[in-house]
This record gives sequence, C-alpha cells and structure tokens, in this order.
Amino acid sequence: MLDDFSLAVYYHRAGDFDNAAAKYRAVLQRDELNPRAHNNLGLLYLDRGMLDEAVRALQRAVTLDQKYATARVNLGVALMRQGRFDAAAAEFRAVLAEDPRHIDALVNQALVERSTSSAERARELLLRALVIAPRHPAAHYNLAVLYDGSGEVRRALEHYRAFLDAAGPEHAGRAAEVRARIAVLSR
Repeated sequence: MLDDFSLAVYYHRAGDFDNAAAKYRAVLQRDELNPRAHNNLGLLYLDRGMLDEAVRALQRAVTLDQKYATARVNLGVALMRQGRFDAAAAEFRAVLAEDPRHIDALVNQALVERSTSSAERARELLLRALVIAPRHPAAHYNLAVLYDGSGEVRRALEHYRAFLDAAGPEHAGRAAEVRARIAVLSR
C-alpha cells in the first residue's frame, strides 16, 4: 500500500489537484517539518496559478532546509511569476553559490536577467548552462528567443532546432510554436 506522500505524487502527476493537495496536507499534518511535502504542495499551487499559496509553501520548504536547491529554484520561479524579480534572483543566486553548475538555477536566473533588460547577461548564463548540459531544452529555447529578439536569425534557428532535438513530451505545446517560428524565420 502506498503512503500518503507517494499517493500525493501520483495524484499530482495525474493532474488530480484536489486529491494531491489532500494527500500533501495529510503528510504535513503528521510531519509539519517535511520540506519535500511543502515543496510539492507549492508546486501544485504554482501549477494552478495560486501564486501566494505557492510562495508560502515554498518559503516554508526553504526555511526548513536552507540547502534544498529544488525548493529554492521553485520559490524563485513563483516569485518571478509574481513579478518579484529581485527576490527571485536572490533565490537563484543562493543555489548557484552552493552549486555553480545548477542548470535550472542558471536558466531561471537568465530569465530574470532578460526580464530586467539585461539580455547580454541572460545570454551569458544560458551559454554557460549549455556548456554544462548541451542538450538542455529550456536553455536552447530561451537562447533562441534572445537571438530571435535581437535579429540574429541564424543563431535563433540553430537553438530553436536544438530545442526540438532535445525536447521531451513535456515540451509538446511549445514544440508546435517553435516549429511555426522556424518556418517563419526560414523564409
């Protein structure tokens, strides 16, 4: 028989918000100090666009375990979605201070930089991420968007194509958009 945490993860992956939330809360009723349950509950809220709830749950996870890089990155993403770029950047920098090769922190820090009008710094971070993980789909996609925005069509096409080569099923929605953009840029 599966425990509540395993069931919560199962329901979460299946897209069953109500049952996942109920199971994560059941875990937290028994163990309020479980950072993984707070993190996953925060992700569940983030997926539903419940940003305030997501931030609270993710902050709790980070408070419980300062070195929990995944929770810090997730908190940074939630803060970014709230438009709190300085706070998001602080989370990504904290992760990168512990692990300068943390791909998700690098890519998300690049998104913060791009959002705060520092395209060159964003480009540097994404290129650094690709040195570490040459087939990282999000790094390729975001680099393609940067090159596309600056009129560097050849480089944009290169990274859009690399994104398609590396993308998994979780990127299916974005892949259609990228194929359409490649068609436009290839004319």
